[in-house]
Amino acid sequence: MQALKPYYVAAFVLFIIIVLKIYAYAESESASMLASLVDSLGDVVISSFAFLSIYVSLKPADHEHRHGHGKAEGFSALLQACFLVGAAVFLIFEAVHKIYVPQEIMGHAIGIGVSVISIILTLILVFVQKRAYRLAPSLALKADQFHYTGDVLLNGAVIVAFLIDLYGGLIYADPIISLGISAYILKTAKCVGFEAVDMLMDKEIDQQDRQKIIDIVHAHEQVHGMHDLRTRKSGMNIYISFDVELDGALSLEKAHDITRDLDLSLLEVFPNAEIIIHKDPIGDTYDPRHRVAGVHH
Repeated sequence: MQALKPYYVAAFVLFIIIVLKIYAYAESESASMLASLVDSLGDVVISSFAFLSIYVSLKPADHEHRHGHGKAEGFSALLQACFLVGAAVFLIFEAVHKIYVPQEIMGHAIGIGVSVISIILTLILVFVQKRAYRLAPSLALKADQFHYTGDVLLNGAVIVAFLIDLYGGLIYADPIISLGISAYILKTAKCVGFEAVDMLMDKEIDQQDRQKIIDIVHAHEQVHGMHDLRTRKSGMNIYISFDVELDGALSLEKAHDITRDLDLSLLEVFPNAEIIIHKDPIGDTYDPRHRVAGVHH
């Protein structure tokens, strides 16, 4: 349940930020403040999806879901990405409208003050999320952390827009910065969406972690070879399977002890892993389970 704790903090922080931004937009009618407000409203939807997905993914495996419920996080992240795209498109239309029909910005002090408060509150939330992610490496939590980190920059951009207008700068600075915020939201949607698809499509974990697995297995003095390493991620769990080559004269009990040692060594590095190890005699790497040449070996 460690991964759920940041969302209680997020609910409190977002409530304060949204109330302040509604007030600031009503006073200023700034396109960049509207963009920031829409982004914060999007945060509510995103965090709600993330909270529900983590709650579901933490449910233990059952008779109908033997591999658990981890992929709920992938579906949630995909929905988050779609929502972000919709919010960005809305902001683009609003910004383009204000480029053609410029609107005077008012309440500069209020807009700047609200943005500063939002930055401080968001930094506190990001700190809480980073601590939680170290203990519970959830895709939904990672996506949220990535987005809230960007919110700090977005609120900074709003401050810049107010300052430019206050000191008589470019009249189109406000909607242009709003377009920049829209572009950032689209970039976030792309990153979150791709990670969600990777999880749903059982993409291999990154090469650095795969190499750690290979090094741990080869470090065991009684392992003579390794092949068919396959990995995937589902929620906070990593699934690892591979074959090892052992001395064919070993007893089943001794071979079992070796793979148990490998299990324990891997779990020290990947505590959320589920591991399946198949034992082969030295030199026998043929396996009828794998029919795509060059993929598993």
